[in-house]
Amino acid sequence: MLPAGAIAMQVGFNAAAARQSAYEEGLSRRALESIATERRTIDELREMLRVLATTPALQQIAAGDCRDWLSEISTRYPYIASISVSTDDGVLLCSVPAAAPNLRLPDSDLRRRARARDAFTMGYTEHGTLSGIPVLGALEPIRDGSRRVGFVGASIPTTQLAALLERSRTSNNALRNARAAIVDGRGRVIAESTPAEGAPPLPDSQLIVRRFGGEPAFLEVPGGDAVVVPLYGPDLYAVMAWTPDQPVWSRVGAIVFSVAAPLLIWLLAIGAGWFAVEVFVARPLSSLESAARGFARGEDVGDPPALLSAPSEIRSLRRTLAAMAKTLRGRELRLVEALAEERALLREVHHRVKNNLQMVASLLNIQARAARDESEAWGLARAHDRVQLLAVAHQRIYSSGELRHVRVDDIAAEVARQLLQSRGQAAKEINLVMDLGSSRAGVDRAVPLSFLIGEGISSALDALSDAGPVSLNLMLRQDEDGTTRFAIDADIDAERARAAGSGARLIDAFARQLGATIGRDTARPYMLWAIVPPEPKEAD
Repeated sequence: MLPAGAIAMQVGFNAAAARQSAYEEGLSRRALESIATERRTIDELREMLRVLATTPALQQIAAGDCRDWLSEISTRYPYIASISVSTDDGVLLCSVPAAAPNLRLPDSDLRRRARARDAFTMGYTEHGTLSGIPVLGALEPIRDGSRRVGFVGASIPTTQLAALLERSRTSNNALRNARAAIVDGRGRVIAESTPAEGAPPLPDSQLIVRRFGGEPAFLEVPGGDAVVVPLYGPDLYAVMAWTPDQPVWSRVGAIVFSVAAPLLIWLLAIGAGWFAVEVFVARPLSSLESAARGFARGEDVGDPPALLSAPSEIRSLRRTLAAMAKTLRGRELRLVEALAEERALLREVHHRVKNNLQMVASLLNIQARAARDESEAWGLARAHDRVQLLAVAHQRIYSSGELRHVRVDDIAAEVARQLLQSRGQAAKEINLVMDLGSSRAGVDRAVPLSFLIGEGISSALDALSDAGPVSLNLMLRQDEDGTTRFAIDADIDAERARAAGSGARLIDAFARQLGATIGRDTARPYMLWAIVPPEPKEAD
């Protein structure tokens, strides 16, 4: 019953749609036939303006010759109310009828649209500057090469357009009971034919504007139908309203009659199908879903009453889900325990590595203090700083509790403070200014990135030691795409700085490991900037 009803209903709808389509096609054809004369007039006007605009001598004619020339054109086209040539800023060069010399035309909506579009444009003017009557104006740009230098314009009285509409309506028997009008891009009626007896009203202007487009659009109006067709889009459209060929109740009755019987068959089939699905499928499945939610919360749920009378397949599915939920709960518990144990072991590894590194750093510090040679003491102190830097990185890794990403800005701040403290009196007049934004990196990249930052700070401290009061600036940022940027600089004259330290090779080595770009200034040994690309994404 259901397929048969659906097929019969589809056939009925197709028949109704075909009748409506044929009716709309007839309206569209009649509307297009009715505006053929108006379209030819507008095409003739546009072609005339285009020829004038492309005439090479147009910009070199004297004012008197220009008027004579335009007078000949207005004589050839008697339906034109005015014709003019103006500059791009609206100064009138010549016109028919004649106007005062150097008259500046008002900056109308038509002229603004013509400048913005830079092409042929039409529009309605309630009071023409030259003709003094309501007109349909048209503007065509004049070009000197690729540059626009002015406009040539013409206008047609709206009374002339109304006469064309009336002649088209009365000369066609199919249009005698119609009402025709020409509207502009705002939906304003420019010209309208004399309303025939019993003709329906035109649609509202806002409704007309909403149906503007490149194809005919159909509207319902009180007592009839209307169609909107493009006359010269998007500037002009034609609107026609007809009394329908047959009453509305007749068309609606035909549609209802064609689909009533199939609809009744379909409703009966839907009712039977709904009853079967509700009783034998929907209710058991809803009970099964409630039982599954209980299993997800870790509850032991018995068979709901609806499942006792459900089909054997659904009851079997319920038992299978219960077994799966029990198995999954056991596996989940084991995974949670294993993950917690792995995190604890990993943190313990980082903690022990940190302790061992701090022990090595302490030994290096003791050895540096006991060294008799200044260069040996300096080298041991730098080795102490690097081991201490690695210890700080591991401390931050295990203390953060993160297994994949760590805060590089926290590591950079701690490294900078410890390096400054390790220099003692040599760096007592150095003021460390840190501008650190939130920055993260994977555990594998955090250590070389920390070394890169630490070596840059260490080299800057070497160059600024005993240079007097100075501010050492450290900047760290991370872009949205994961690119990390940091820079080290100081507000000090280059003459007061020492030569760069020995960490340049280490900086280059860590930069190669990270794929980073390094920048230096040989005249300022304390300055360093780096751009570290984002981490490569892991393959799925």
